[in-house]
Amino acid sequence: MKKVVLFSFLVFSIGYAQNKQVLYDFAGLPQTLMLNPGAEANNKFYMGLPLASQISVQAGFTGFSAYDIFAVDGININDKLRREANNFGKAEVITINQQLEILSAGFQLKNNAYLSFGYYQEFDFLGKIPGDMVDLFYEGNTILDKRYSIKKLTARAELLGVLHVGLSKKISDQWRIGARVKLYSGVFNAKSKNNWGSFYTESGVNNIYNHNFEDINFLVQTSGLFFEDTDEITASYIKNKLLFGGNLGLGLDLGFTYYPQKQWKITGSILDLGFVNYSKNIESYSVKGSYEIDGVSFNFDPNNPENYWQDLKDDFDANVVLDTIYNSYISIRPVKLNGSVSFGYGRPVYDNCRFFEGEDYYTNKFGFQLYSTVGAVHSQIAGTLFYERRVSKHLQTKLTYTADAYSFTNFGAGLATRLGAFNMYVTADNLLNLANLYDAKSASLQFGINFIINGNN
Repeated sequence: MKKVVLFSFLVFSIGYAQNKQVLYDFAGLPQTLMLNPGAEANNKFYMGLPLASQISVQAGFTGFSAYDIFAVDGININDKLRREANNFGKAEVITINQQLEILSAGFQLKNNAYLSFGYYQEFDFLGKIPGDMVDLFYEGNTILDKRYSIKKLTARAELLGVLHVGLSKKISDQWRIGARVKLYSGVFNAKSKNNWGSFYTESGVNNIYNHNFEDINFLVQTSGLFFEDTDEITASYIKNKLLFGGNLGLGLDLGFTYYPQKQWKITGSILDLGFVNYSKNIESYSVKGSYEIDGVSFNFDPNNPENYWQDLKDDFDANVVLDTIYNSYISIRPVKLNGSVSFGYGRPVYDNCRFFEGEDYYTNKFGFQLYSTVGAVHSQIAGTLFYERRVSKHLQTKLTYTADAYSFTNFGAGLATRLGAFNMYVTADNLLNLANLYDAKSASLQFGINFIINGNN
């Protein structure tokens, strides 16, 4: 039963990839400026509907899907667990990302510049599960002399609010560049990395088995997770922390759009070059040392009784040191990289274009996007082929195919509509799994509503 509980937890804890490949550079939406501050901004003014201009949820687990374990296919669940444990890699990744755009707006300035600003809330989790830990849980210590290492056991979790201001500027007919400054307010953070050490069992001398904890070095840092008994954690408390009552940090986004030729377009961005300084409600734990035990030899002497368990604890504490640390620490934000190249063709066939202005826009666009995230815990990479088409002056569509660590059959789609100043969009990926979501190893959904003024609305 405990095996079912563990694997269920792994499956239903799945989360983010942070790769918004459908939304990236799509339909001139204001939210594309959050993925590339140097993206084109052709509207005069926009304002997102508060709390609804972007709702984003993403999910992913590289190991297996819920369907792999719980499908009704006549195979015993224990056999399925054994199969997935055997197929488990050296380390599999569980990730979660959720964003809620609370305020968002932007407007044109003089000299071909565009100013955008806003505030959003973000929750982020990423964990790496070593295959050794799964083997130890599944096998126990039944295999002698096999070392189970914690070297790849790493994780980070963070909840923060982000106030941001961005400026993009067209500096020539070929180039547009942009930057965005971010002020982070961290509510809580937990991270663990650079761990090492192992556990193994061997044949004993005084007893049958000898158990060894070898060169253990484990550290977990936390802020905002542990409180005094008198502290009251309420929704108001979380809101105040999100609104810069928490741990503060700074970040920077950079991006560009470049037209090497009339129908060709190249874009690129680097996001979240920054950090958060965690100094409030700090409580971190460090475990270091080695320990060897081959059992307890009992000596039944009624005239000289011994406290065997206390002696064992004292011996363990003398060799394996557990420290509680209250020092502040810096958490580096995971950096995201985006790049794309596309080719446009087919002149617009509708007048009074609601999505773009200018004679150089084409009805169709296809291309390739590369995404990567670089972090202290884990790095990822993904490639996307995409096709975008303006169906009418009111409707823009985009189709994508993405290959990443989660899947090689990830097809996505996006729809954006404009009726006057009203704009609504929705994007999603892994559409092949809509009929059976339990078989999906990852999923992504973004939705939002804006009010956009082009000057001709």
